[in-house]
Amino acid sequence: MDQRQPNLEDKMEKYWRRMFYLDPKLEPTPLELSELEYFGAFRIINPLDPKRKHWLIYSCLHSEIAENVEKVRRKYGKKNVFEIVRKPVYSGLGFRKIVRDYFVNLRWKANGGFLEAPENSYYNDEKFVKSVNNLLDVEHRRIYDYIMGHLEWFKRYNDQKPPPDVVRFF
Repeated sequence: MDQRQPNLEDKMEKYWRRMFYLDPKLEPTPLELSELEYFGAFRIINPLDPKRKHWLIYSCLHSEIAENVEKVRRKYGKKNVFEIVRKPVYSGLGFRKIVRDYFVNLRWKANGGFLEAPENSYYNDEKFVKSVNNLLDVEHRRIYDYIMGHLEWFKRYNDQKPPPDVVRFF
């Protein structure tokens, strides 16, 4: 028997099945890579002005990643583009909007999926990736709390006992 650690997808599957009254699966759920959405970011270096800091964020299905990477490298040059983060997410476009809004609130310039840090910004690739990972952790926590809230509501609803003065005739 496979003695592997349960991951987030298996836990989510378990709680979703409880919430929607589905029979639990005994074996781990296989991950369908073609339906999985990815969030990613490229670091783009402008050879004319290397001090300016640019990042391009994207979201796409797993099967579209190679096509999007090639398109970006063709547009900006293969030597000027570096992929710094690629994470599986539950809502690619939604998470891209969360990241974009977060950095716009820090007074970054944003145009679609293109982010530009201000000139005096202390952000580098490591700081950018750390911020994105923190936002992803918050997003996972929000989804987990939503599921657990529904599970608690379901438990309370099922555990309610009728008041003692009510007489039932069955």
